[in-house]
Amino acid sequence: MIPIRLALRNFMCYREGVLSFEGLHVACLCGDNGNGKSALLDAMTWALWGKARAKTDDELIYLGRTEMEVEFEFALGQERYRVLRKRTKPRVNRAGHPLLDLQTATDQGFRSIAGNSIRETEQKIIEILRMDYDTFINSAFLLQGRADEFTKKEPYKRKQILADVLGLSLYDELEERAKNYAKQRERNIKDLESAIKNMDDELAHKGEYEAQLREVAEAIAELEKERRGWEDKVNALAKQKNELDLKREQFSYVEERIRQAGETVISFEGQVREHRQRVGKYEKVLEDYQEELAKAHARLGELVKLEGELGGKREVAQEASNRIHHLTSTNARLKEEMKELKGKLDMLSQEEARCPLCGTELGAEGRRRIMANYEAQGQEKAEAFRINESEARRLEGELNILKREISELDRTIKEGRAQWERRAEALEKDRIEAESSLPKEREALARGEEDLGRWRTTLEADTQRQESLKAELAILPELEASLSTAQQALDELTRRQAQGRQMLGAVQEKLQRCASLEQSRGEKMTKLEDVAKEGKIYEALAVAFGKKGIQAMLIDGALPEIEEEANRLLARMTDNRMNVKMETQRAYKTKKEETVETLDINISDELGTRRYEMYSGGEAFRIDFALRIALSKLLARRAGAPLPTLIIDEGFGSQDTSGQERLVEAINSIQDDFEKILVITHIEELKDSFPVRIEVTKTAEGSMIEVS
Repeated sequence: MIPIRLALRNFMCYREGVLSFEGLHVACLCGDNGNGKSALLDAMTWALWGKARAKTDDELIYLGRTEMEVEFEFALGQERYRVLRKRTKPRVNRAGHPLLDLQTATDQGFRSIAGNSIRETEQKIIEILRMDYDTFINSAFLLQGRADEFTKKEPYKRKQILADVLGLSLYDELEERAKNYAKQRERNIKDLESAIKNMDDELAHKGEYEAQLREVAEAIAELEKERRGWEDKVNALAKQKNELDLKREQFSYVEERIRQAGETVISFEGQVREHRQRVGKYEKVLEDYQEELAKAHARLGELVKLEGELGGKREVAQEASNRIHHLTSTNARLKEEMKELKGKLDMLSQEEARCPLCGTELGAEGRRRIMANYEAQGQEKAEAFRINESEARRLEGELNILKREISELDRTIKEGRAQWERRAEALEKDRIEAESSLPKEREALARGEEDLGRWRTTLEADTQRQESLKAELAILPELEASLSTAQQALDELTRRQAQGRQMLGAVQEKLQRCASLEQSRGEKMTKLEDVAKEGKIYEALAVAFGKKGIQAMLIDGALPEIEEEANRLLARMTDNRMNVKMETQRAYKTKKEETVETLDINISDELGTRRYEMYSGGEAFRIDFALRIALSKLLARRAGAPLPTLIIDEGFGSQDTSGQERLVEAINSIQDDFEKILVITHIEELKDSFPVRIEVTKTAEGSMIEVS
């Protein structure tokens, strides 16, 4: 991992801050204690792994702020990545909100490749770097106060850290996979052995199946012999029944012919009757025609007389009607005249009345005389009016009677004339029809009597045939019963034979399965041998991939390289006084004189050889520093180890001036082995020892970064 750019917002003591690593090779990150030098490294580790020196993430947020953000950009081989991690403090009734995004550079800019969760994304980062936080601080990052992280570990844990640095976790995975494969083969062996046992249990019945096969085959043969006898009997009875069935069909046919012949005879009898009736009818028509026709003419003559009487009544009625009209007109005139007389009398009844004719004044006598005259005229006219009115009413009564008589007589004449005219026409029509149809009806009657005789003959013959067939069919019920009994016996034998064949098939199937099982058993035995061999191979591989196998060999192979590099640095820092030696096994005094896996660090100096744990102070730091640098260089040189960066955080305070100079000299001697080396110190005298300085100063607005 090569750092490229680090941007902070509200992280620890930084309000805002951006640090670009491009163009830097060896640099000193300096400033007073508490200014925020180590915070920059905390930002890097927090961005990548979510871990820093603080106990909680919320302690990393700038005082007075509620959220923070770190953006870290780095290169790995030809790939360029960017990690963006944010954190928001929790509020009332609301949990804190973390965010993590992993991006990769493309021609179109950065593209997110984050997982579905923060945990998945962190795992992706670990897979890309092939290093977790603990491995990082034990190799490429000499964390402040933890420079002895590797050496202070218990011996067995040192070996695990070294295994992680060397990327031996792959062999742990291979060991686990080999163990799983071995367990799978063990399960397969058990399954195969169980299957073979089941096959053997079933194959043990093969002799029984063969005996059953013979018994069932013999029983089927006996059933077949008996079945053939019943089959012949059924066939003979069925043939006889078929013949009777044909006769039964003939019987039904004859029965139908009899029914049709009977219906035809009845039909012809009806036709003959109808023809005889029509012949008799026509003959009677011709016999009675003249008599009936004369009777019709006589009735029409009577109607002529009634018509004369009707004319007379109509003349009387007309005269009465005219007289009524005259009386009505006369009374109308009389009524008008009486009205005029009444008017004159009304005038004369007044005083000083004048003559209604001449207009001269009349005296009382003259008025009475005239009024008496007018009254006499009025009475005369009223009498005449009453007489006329009485005569008119009498005449109207007579006229009404005449009208009813005329209407009834007219209706009688019309209905009688229509009736007898129709009767005459019908008689004429019947005569013509009788004369025309009588010969045909006589001929049709002769043909009908002939056909009737023929069908009666046919009916008699079919009836005799029916009686004959009925006698022959009398044995059919007994024959059907015998056939049914024989068929049941045959069906039962057939059923038993089918059951036998099913049993035979089942036994044959069992024997075939036995043959298949024998073949399959052989195959499973072969497979069992193969699986057993594979299981042994995977067991051997699990041992080979385990801690005591290849991993131990690789660690043993890496230790001389680590020792050589550490001793080279120790020689520079101690004037060749100290030498380091690491051992992976230690004798363990037991009855069996066993050895245990370990990673002891032994130091040789002018006083002899002692374990690392016996050293402290500046000497211990130099040993720690030498081993850590050796581990970092080993990591950088290992194929596929993507951490060509070394970060040293403090540790110089325990050294005297000479020791500090030798540490700087040692750092400069390894600068070509790393892409970037970053040394963090607050010692003023060491600032000028490095070509690039990154100054960190603390202000009221937060820590500031300046590169010079």
